This record gives sequence, structure tokens and C-alpha cells, in this order.
Amino acid sequence: MNKVKFKIIGYDDASDSIIVSFASDTTASQDPDAYTPVALQPLNMWPDITDVNELKKRIAMSGMYQAQRQEEQEKFKSDPSRIEAIKALVGQTHEFTVEELTALAPPAPIATV
Repeated sequence: MNKVKFKIIGYDDASDSIIVSFASDTTASQDPDAYTPVALQPLNMWPDITDVNELKKRIAMSGMYQAQRQEEQEKFKSDPSRIEAIKALVGQTHEFTVEELTALAPPAPIATV
């Protein structure tokens, strides 16, 4: 990924959230409007940022993760065998012990944005 593009499409007063959609040079579309928007809360996430240009950079940093996830979803959707494997789970019941689940869990990521 070399470029991230974002579009702020709204502001939610109740949660002080900006509604943003992201794309990158590695997503199927480079148009942010092609993707589902997410809500970011800049007043909570970056309370120390007062410069608008720095804020835009922080939003773009968040977009790096969002665009990567979009690219991964696009790859997943283009693989019919993976989709069929998910569909095959319908109607099944599964159970795991907490030990089984925590043994597989990667360490929690450190937030960098």
C-alpha cells in the first residue's frame, strides 16, 4: 500500500464521530465512496491534536488499517471455496473451551493510532 484516500461523509453530534470511508491503491476501487463508512471519534482518539492537517494525517493512519481490511475482504469474497466453507457451517452447533480459544488468541495489538 502506497496511498490512502478518505472521504468524510458526515458528523454525528451525539457521539462526536466523523463518518469516514477509505480506499487505497491496493483496494479494488480507489474511490472511498465504494466502501462502507466507519465512525471515528477524533475528540476521544486524538484529544491533543489541534492542527487540522495533523488530524487529517491521523485519520489517514486509521484508514491504512481499514483499507487493508477491505482488501482482505475482497480477496476472501473472490475465493468461492472459502465462501462455500462458511456456508457449510449453517445449521451446525459448535462448542469450544475457553482454554482452547485463549491458546489460539494472538496477543492483543497495541493501538498505534
